[in-house]
Amino acid sequence: MTGCAGRHVAVQPVDARPAQTAAATPPSTDGPAPAAAPAAAKSARQTAPAGESLATFMAKFRELSAQARPPRAAMATIESTDPALRAALATEIAVPTAENMRAVATEYRRLGVFDRAHTYLMRALTAVPEDPVTYDAIARLWRDAGLPELGLTDAHRAVYFAPASPEARNTLGTILQALGHRSLARQEYERALQLDPKAAYALNNLCYTSLLDGKAGQAIALCRQAIDAEPGLTAARNNLALAYQANGNPAAAQREFAAAGDRATALYNTGIVHMAQRQYDSAVKAFQEAHALKPTLTQALARARQAATARNTEE
Repeated sequence: MTGCAGRHVAVQPVDARPAQTAAATPPSTDGPAPAAAPAAAKSARQTAPAGESLATFMAKFRELSAQARPPRAAMATIESTDPALRAALATEIAVPTAENMRAVATEYRRLGVFDRAHTYLMRALTAVPEDPVTYDAIARLWRDAGLPELGLTDAHRAVYFAPASPEARNTLGTILQALGHRSLARQEYERALQLDPKAAYALNNLCYTSLLDGKAGQAIALCRQAIDAEPGLTAARNNLALAYQANGNPAAAQREFAAAGDRATALYNTGIVHMAQRQYDSAVKAFQEAHALKPTLTQALARARQAATARNTEE
C-alpha cells in the first residue's frame, strides 16, 4: 500500500570476533586421556627448557602461537558505513531521549533492519511510557514489515493516548486497510481530515481507497487535493497516475509517473490495483519488479507472496 503515514525484523549484523588469546586447557572430566596424550606430553617435557615446568612452557607456547596469527580484518557493518544511521546513533548515545531513540529506529527501518528498529522503539517506550508517538511508530514498523496484524494494538494505543492526533488516526487507517478493512480505514482517514483539513497524507490515502473501490473519478479528485496541499507528496502523484490509468487515460498516467520519479513505488501500487482486480499473475510480476528496483521495499515481497497464494487458491 502506498499510503502516507504522516509521520510517517532482518538479521542483526555480526561483528568480527577478536582473536582468541591463549588459555589454560581445562582438566578433563571424561575419564582417561586419549592414548596419544602421554606421547605428546613426553615430547613437550623433552623440549621444555630446564627450570620450567611443563605447564609454564605450554602456556608460553600457546601465547606465542596466538601472537603469530595474523589479525582478523574487522567486518564492515551498516552502523559504520551508513552516515545517517551513524549520526543518529551518536546523537542517541550523547542524549538518550525517546525522540533520539525513535530517530535511530527510523534509520534502521529505512535500511530494512526491522529488529533493530523495534529494539530502539521499545527503549523509547521504556523511557517515556504511554507515548502515543512511539506507539504510532511501532504500529507503522509492523505494517512496513508486512505484519500489520501485529501493529493493530499499538495503533489503537496511539489513538487512545492522543485522540486528537490526525497522524495517529491515519496510521490506524493504514493498518486497517492492510488488513482488508477498507470501510473502517476510510472512517479513520476521514477523522484525520476532520482534525486537520490540510492533511495531504489522509487525502492521499482516501484517494487510494477510492481507487481500490473502483471509483477512479473520485480518486483523481482526492489525489489532486493531496497534491495541492503538498506538491512534493510522491505517493499522491503515483496514486493519481494509477487513477488516470484506471480511468482510461494512459497519457496522463505516464505524465504523473514521470513527475513522481519513483518507479518502484509506482510498480508496487500497480500490483495492489492488480490484486484488487484479481489479476494475480500481473500483481506478482509488479511486486517482484518493485522489489528488484528497491530492495528495501520489503513489503513488496510480502505482497508478491500474498498474490501468489491467492492465485494458487483460486486455481
